[in-house]
Amino acid sequence: MIDRPKVSFWYQLAIQRRVIWALVMREMITRYGREGIGVIWLVGEPAMFIVGVMVIFGIIDSPRDGITMAEFLAVSYPTVILWRNTTGRVAKAVEVNTSLLHFNPVRPIDLYYSRIALEFSGAVACFLILYLVFVAVGICQWPANVLLMTFGYFMIAWFSFGFVMIMGALSEFSETIDRISHIILYLMLPFSGVFMPAYLVPAQFRDAMMLTPLINCVEIFHAGYFGDRMHTYYSIPYTMAVNLLMTFAGMVMLQIAIRRVRM
Repeated sequence: MIDRPKVSFWYQLAIQRRVIWALVMREMITRYGREGIGVIWLVGEPAMFIVGVMVIFGIIDSPRDGITMAEFLAVSYPTVILWRNTTGRVAKAVEVNTSLLHFNPVRPIDLYYSRIALEFSGAVACFLILYLVFVAVGICQWPANVLLMTFGYFMIAWFSFGFVMIMGALSEFSETIDRISHIILYLMLPFSGVFMPAYLVPAQFRDAMMLTPLINCVEIFHAGYFGDRMHTYYSIPYTMAVNLLMTFAGMVMLQIAIRRVRM
């Protein structure tokens, strides 16, 4: 009988970290090329889209309660990048990269983690850079409560992670989901709190709308940035519970989808 060497959890974690990092670098080279200037598009592409939306809606809408539409979108629309762009990147991630699974250290779940990490990194960098620029030019202000604002952004990222895992698993189950995913993403915008804060929603519809975890996450983020300038509605325990449930459901569905693709 051959004694197999015991491998510690931390050793396996270190291997997975290196694998995910290698997959991230591979994805960056594949998507943006080997020249350094190409990586700028990781931040530049969503930044141009955010500025474009701000300009369009800033022109057609007037300030409300002392908050301009440009300022509102400057701190709201970057949150969309986390779940909207990442969903498209993880679709069919296993099916189109099956050749990578011939390498023993690479697990199917790593393909999702690497793409999510790349998109989230670009979204966070884009938000931080644009926010500092907007503060410098006078469009935005410093947050009223930086800790609450940071917590709200973390909650949005947590929701996005669970949502992306679920959508990624569904795309492996059916090509129909992959084709209509962009429609689902657009239909989510009215319930995201990005274009309309919760306090502007009529009271008879607000309670039903607040059942969606995304608008709760965005409202926490708004509460941290605007402070007393905007009345916000949210429930932190409810939001955390739903985010945890979505993450668990996404992980289970993804494992089932991976087994189906392998078969």
